[in-house]
Amino acid sequence: MLVVVALAALAACRGGCQRAVDPAATVSGQLALLPEPVRVLVSIDVAKLRASPAAARLGALTKQSPEDARRLEELARRTGFDPLAQIDSILVGFPEDARVRGELALVLRASHLDETRLVAYARDQLQKKGDDLMRTAHGRFTLWASRSQPDVAGFFVDERTFVLGAGGWAPRLADLAETARPGDSAATNIDLAHLVARAGDHALWAAAIVPAETRRALAADPRFGPASSLANLVVGIDVPGGLDALVVGDVATPPDAQALAARLQDTLRDAKRNATILMLGLGPYLDGVSARAVDRRFELHATLTPPQVDDLLGRLGAFLSLQRGAGAAPP
Repeated sequence: MLVVVALAALAACRGGCQRAVDPAATVSGQLALLPEPVRVLVSIDVAKLRASPAAARLGALTKQSPEDARRLEELARRTGFDPLAQIDSILVGFPEDARVRGELALVLRASHLDETRLVAYARDQLQKKGDDLMRTAHGRFTLWASRSQPDVAGFFVDERTFVLGAGGWAPRLADLAETARPGDSAATNIDLAHLVARAGDHALWAAAIVPAETRRALAADPRFGPASSLANLVVGIDVPGGLDALVVGDVATPPDAQALAARLQDTLRDAKRNATILMLGLGPYLDGVSARAVDRRFELHATLTPPQVDDLLGRLGAFLSLQRGAGAAPP
């Protein structure tokens, strides 16, 4: 009987049924858990990065230190959570005055999160440092915060989603997560939603509405005059094998866009002649960087070949090794 029902359902759906769209994959879904004051967003599609050719090199960097590798292994053993293998995405949002009170919202999505085991692990780690993990009931959620930093708290929405709020934002984020159709979330900001839609499905992207204060500061500095009318920025980065990055900004007029593109071109030309850049052998990396103006928009495009990406990761690995060596206690 079950087979008959299944076959009937398949026949009915032929050409007409589609998979349900994950709300987290839509613009409104991405912004629904973030409060309306958010003006800057940074998104990392960890699952997409993990599938890239550079993933193995990046993973190796995180385990260069035996101590870091031991901590990751202990975390996975005690909680069942391996961040390198199980995190799907990270979305971070800031208001334009985040530096004043340290407000921040972070949404982490993973294949599975065991709240009981993760909370026990976090409490144990804090107690080893003379601190403790405190719980506060808020609606249907439990907010978790260290005793030493009560204004930074997180909660589990479900077994795949963890939300963290800093600067006292955690209760506000919990209210948004509890409301089916939050009216005061960042999803109500049409301009921000349009920027997120423009960011597309890049492995790493950022979108920002430029604050008026920032534009005034740019206008006061002759070096940055062309950027003083900058209204927003969208950054997209992909790692299909090498690296492909695009920075796009909207300004007030086409002449502003042309002036800003020209300024960027001058900066690139000067950088290629810089003695330090030449000494470090970084000149060839700048050959893949270009700037142009399109109507009221300027674009900065950068590409790196797979060998260049490997070289940069190798340099980064060597730098991290030196830093760890410098921080080690003398024998």
